Amino acid sequence: MTDIYIFKKKDLYYGFEMDGHADFSKENDILCASLSVLSINTPNSIEKICAIDPKCMDIDVGDGYLKMMIDIENLDEAKVRDIQTIIKTFEVGIISLKKEYNKYIEIYYKEV
Repeated sequence: MTDIYIFKKKDLYYGFEMDGHADFSKENDILCASLSVLSINTPNSIEKICAIDPKCMDIDVGDGYLKMMIDIENLDEAKVRDIQTIIKTFEVGIISLKKEYNKYIEIYYKEV
């Protein structure tokens, strides 16, 4: 089971945490691979598209674990808007996967 926490403050997204292996399949776990791509692509996209130094993101990676938080309060409006779009795209992806693989994914929202 993979637990996913999306961190928000009012309508603004600040990051996410993904913990656990999906355990959908012993071989070629397409669900785990899909979740991994979504989670890794999010901070990579923020870095490249928004020109954010990765040192400005709090990223913690482990086996079956990734947490990314970003302090958006000191960024200009255009960067905040782009970051919101990227994190919302991550959210759309995991919600789509949850619809297909419901018993392997839980999504939670946490106020920060």
